Amino acid sequence: MNVFQKIKNYNIFEVLLALILMITIYSAIVKGFKLEFNTLNILFLGFYILCLCSLFWTNNLETTQEGLIRFLSYLTIPLAFILNNTKIRSNVVFNAFSKSLVVYGVYALALGVLKALQNKDIGYLFYHKLSNNLSNMNAIYLSVFMSFGIAYFLNKKIKSKFDVSCVIFLSLFLILLSSKTIITITLFISLTLIFKKFKFKKISLQNKVIIVVVFLVLSIASLNFLNRFKSEFDTTKIVEVLHKKDFGHLYVWSGLGLRIFQIKAFTEILVEQNNFFLGSGLNNSQKSLNEKYLEYNLYPGFLNYNYHNQYIQIFAELGFVGLGLLLLIAFLILKDGIKHKNYFLISFIILILVVCITESFLWRQRGMVFFITITLLFNQRKKYSI
Repeated sequence: MNVFQKIKNYNIFEVLLALILMITIYSAIVKGFKLEFNTLNILFLGFYILCLCSLFWTNNLETTQEGLIRFLSYLTIPLAFILNNTKIRSNVVFNAFSKSLVVYGVYALALGVLKALQNKDIGYLFYHKLSNNLSNMNAIYLSVFMSFGIAYFLNKKIKSKFDVSCVIFLSLFLILLSSKTIITITLFISLTLIFKKFKFKKISLQNKVIIVVVFLVLSIASLNFLNRFKSEFDTTKIVEVLHKKDFGHLYVWSGLGLRIFQIKAFTEILVEQNNFFLGSGLNNSQKSLNEKYLEYNLYPGFLNYNYHNQYIQIFAELGFVGLGLLLLIAFLILKDGIKHKNYFLISFIILILVVCITESFLWRQRGMVFFITITLLFNQRKKYSI
């Protein structure tokens, strides 16, 4: 088997993470080892050690071993920061990332227009059909990245016309992605950044007009999404979902209704397995959830749907200890943002905490790499060496 055939056996993220660690170790050897720690990269390493230890209590050794490979980001990225002897200018990274989002957005939108014209379907300009124009990107995850980019440009003290244009474009693109939750929280974060971080009267008249236009667009979109929220609540029969024993394959589910059922299933599984403290093991919650789907006779297409809630997901697999560790990391990030009046950092952690309510964001490569890397870039100024 040649090298390329061997690489095909691994996920591309696993290969990239291995390369990052190898390059970092090589750099450390060449320049001399000087380990630099901070509280958060130690906690991330501790989280991976907890995942590793779950091999001792998991119900399925094979799935947990697979999970440990998939979760290597929690090991390799903190190690890369610990071994790195070069000062990384986080603002330069954030600037490049945010501008690349604009490039990606233009590319995705151009392809979306072409596909819409070819297939005579305007749906290619919205949600997953729009985000899937590169590497099958999930619309929710791309919405998180776009929201981060908007916060970055708004956080700049001196904004060029290009920066303001980027805010407008990313805002409009975010609306096309159609994530109700992310659009609403982005509007809230943007308003906070404007009125807390800056003195509105010092912004030029031109920029004021542009910012007001963006907020009006986002506000109108949010009102539409509030109506969608209301419609979803109105169509979801919460009492029925909580008490019905047999739903049948034709039962009409809303996103809210399915999540309520998943919470119900989680509480039942938790009581049945009595794994409050340590959970059932990393990557080992899906089998029991699938059994609940079958027990209540849900549509078979829901099989292998995870909890779509990061807090429940981590509690199911790593128990109270795992959830506590995650919340401790979030608390320290928020505390640091408040202490230094870093509204960009505060907006970042609020965005993550909110998206974790509706997605298992930190259980997917795109989510975990984004969260760990951005967090450690924000936090790298607080180090001690050995």
